[in-house]
Amino acid sequence: MFGKPEWFKEKQIGWGLTPICWQGWLYAATWLAVISIPFIALVLNSLVIESFIWMTASLVAITLDTGAVLKAMKRTETEEDVLYIDEGETVSEEFATRNYDFRLRR
Repeated sequence: MFGKPEWFKEKQIGWGLTPICWQGWLYAATWLAVISIPFIALVLNSLVIESFIWMTASLVAITLDTGAVLKAMKRTETEEDVLYIDEGETVSEEFATRNYDFRLRR
C-alpha cells in the first residue's frame, strides 16, 4: 500500500477515495502520471497492444492499492468502536463485542 488512510476519505457516491490533504492530491497526481505517460508513449510509438497491457496492469495496481487503503480505513474505524471488558489485572484475556449491550445485575 502506497497511500495512507489519513490522506483520504471515502467517496459519498460510488467506490473509491477522495483526497483531503496535499499528500493525497500528490498521490493521485503521481498515479495519473505513472499510468498516462507510458500509455501515451506506447501509443505514439504504434505499440497499441502493449499500451493496453500497460493500462490494464496499471488499473489493476491502483485498484488493489485503493482497496488496501479502504481496508485500512475500515480497520481503524472498527477498532475505535469495540468495547473491551476486563475484570482486573489478573485476567489475561480481553473480551470484545460490537453487537451487545452489557448491564450488571445485582
